Amino acid sequence: MSAFRFGIAGPGAIAHRFALGLAELPEVTLGAVASNSKERADAFISDHISLFPDAVPYGSYAQLATDPDIDAVYISNLNTQHAETAEFFLSHGKPVLCEKPFALNATQAERMIQCARNHDVFLMEAMWTRFLPVTRKALEWIREGRIGSPVRAYSDFGMTLMTEENRRTVALEKGGGALLDLGVYPISFFSMLFGSEPQEILTTVTRAVTGVDASFEIIFRYEEQDRPFGKDVKTACASVSIDNAFSNSMRIAGTKGYIEIKDFWMGRSAMFFEKDPDGFFRSRPTEVFEPEYHSTGYQYEAAEVAECVRAGKKESPVMPLSETHAIMALMDRLRSSWGIVFPQELLV
Repeated sequence: MSAFRFGIAGPGAIAHRFALGLAELPEVTLGAVASNSKERADAFISDHISLFPDAVPYGSYAQLATDPDIDAVYISNLNTQHAETAEFFLSHGKPVLCEKPFALNATQAERMIQCARNHDVFLMEAMWTRFLPVTRKALEWIREGRIGSPVRAYSDFGMTLMTEENRRTVALEKGGGALLDLGVYPISFFSMLFGSEPQEILTTVTRAVTGVDASFEIIFRYEEQDRPFGKDVKTACASVSIDNAFSNSMRIAGTKGYIEIKDFWMGRSAMFFEKDPDGFFRSRPTEVFEPEYHSTGYQYEAAEVAECVRAGKKESPVMPLSETHAIMALMDRLRSSWGIVFPQELLV
């Protein structure tokens, strides 16, 4: 079988990490890189020439879209460009892996999904966390009933991404802010655990002088379940910031135990704690899963795309399009409650 060839649209910092991940896959490779600046495409290829000696630089997306040897396109340009770029490649029959945030809002996401269906082409959100071995192990423990019924999830996720005045993350016109850049991670994780439609949302936000959300807190309350002495309410809580660094952990508590994931977004390790006979949590984990971390971790989502496309699938069962759309709609609700509107949304 010939190697599955990815093209990259938008050779920025995250695209470098994606390319390094591709190098870990024996049957997947980088076939081409496209940018509106041929010099940027050339420089990207030069940086990775030892890994991908046959990769081709293009000075336009049109050249990449019409390359018959490219099996799928990874989109990693600005947040504000995702929807238009994805629709362009989908309309040319190219399967698409689109970086997070998938789009600026649910309306754009719906349009992208409809475009993929109209052209009968594969489309997936690049939520790489879902495909990491540590995430899969945590979900396996939950499916096995190790923690009982999951009832709570907690996360704090913060990085110092407001260090420069002109940085993309603080620019409202570039789709910046804590929600789309970082918040999508815990929100997507909560969706895996409890579903993408909480019954109640509590939230607070701190806005930067540029208008973006610098930090926020959320509590999602999900459907109640009857218990012998009342209701069992499932909740998920997160603190997210692009102004401060946090521990970046995820804790999933159940009726019999809990799981703690260190650096959950990149899946470094997971620990399972169970209760002792007296009902108290043991101080030491019952089991620790800390696999060797190969490369950047982006290879797992790339492998999923290659497997799905080769099998003729139009979406991934791990990151289905209906869930991507629902998560975007949920983030729209949060932004609406904060009064944050992107300039592009005023033009519609």
